[in-house]
Amino acid sequence: MTDVHKITSLDDTWQPGDVVLDAEGNLRVRSSHPKWVWDYPDEGSTRNGYGGRRVPDGGIEDGDVPRPLVLLVRDGQAVGGRVIEE
Repeated sequence: MTDVHKITSLDDTWQPGDVVLDAEGNLRVRSSHPKWVWDYPDEGSTRNGYGGRRVPDGGIEDGDVPRPLVLLVRDGQAVGGRVIEE
């Protein structure tokens, strides 16, 4: 895996619906909430009933997700595990 680039906590690099693997091996999903920017994955898919990306409500603050993060899914499609560091 190669580093894509470094980002700050709330950089536009992250898109709602992104699925990442954190440094402790937990899956997290990017939300669109301004404070609770990450959420836990559910048992559903990465797409909603209309085929768009499924965006969770949010439940975890950005600082509570250990870095580095590995981007696994974007727009409902696997991206091959690119590392994105803070």
